[in-house]
Amino acid sequence: MTRSPSKYIRSVSKPAVASSPRAPDWLRIFVVVGMLWGAISLLASIIFEPTPHNFTLFTAIICSGLYTVLLYRLRSYWLPKLQAKPLRNAALLGIFNAAIVETIFWLAEKIFGAQGVAAHPNLLLDLLLTLPWYIGLILLFVRTQDRQRFSPWVLLLLAGVYELAADGIIGGQLMPLILGESVDLLQSWFFLILLAFWQFIPTYSSLLLPPAWVVESLPPVENRKRTHPVRDAVMPLLWMLPYFVFLILAMYAILMIGNPSA
Repeated sequence: MTRSPSKYIRSVSKPAVASSPRAPDWLRIFVVVGMLWGAISLLASIIFEPTPHNFTLFTAIICSGLYTVLLYRLRSYWLPKLQAKPLRNAALLGIFNAAIVETIFWLAEKIFGAQGVAAHPNLLLDLLLTLPWYIGLILLFVRTQDRQRFSPWVLLLLAGVYELAADGIIGGQLMPLILGESVDLLQSWFFLILLAFWQFIPTYSSLLLPPAWVVESLPPVENRKRTHPVRDAVMPLLWMLPYFVFLILAMYAILMIGNPSA
């Protein structure tokens, strides 16, 4: 079904951000309590173990969440400008926000003198290693969001799930195993589910929520064969496999360039 985007553009004074389905009260309470738990655990980490690594994570995660809040507060200025071509601009906005968040983590690592938080000590290489993940993830997400229109509370949970896939599984388990490092899977998953998942939500919040606001300037497509919401929610995770292959090849190329005699 063909749609004319210009027909549905809202006025500058009334950006379209309110058409997503309403989440049940229990889900909103669940997400709020979980995010509070994540914030408290972050604060506790710098109080009881004030290491450069913990200060870097605390600062970067909080700043990433505040960046999403800033975009929400300023949405009347930027949102109408992106509604002419919602799907394309939603994807571009998500990718841009991903680069901003990745830069925030890199800067925090440099400020506090930590190591191993950002994907690479060099910002350019960091972005070259991580942006392919973000690009594939966000392109798939925008497509599913246009079809399903997940509520903001579901999107916050998905932010934690997608970051769990990238940092928790690929970065925290698969890559260390490929590099010959030992990983305690039981302890790793216990930490990921109990603490890290809730800390991940602010990190990816700007990758999902602002693009969703842009997508909502178009009405849902009618007369389209519907797929199950869970299937659409996990579809972006299909990008994990090709990205993992890319990451192995990229790391190998970096090692070869850095040590040609190897």
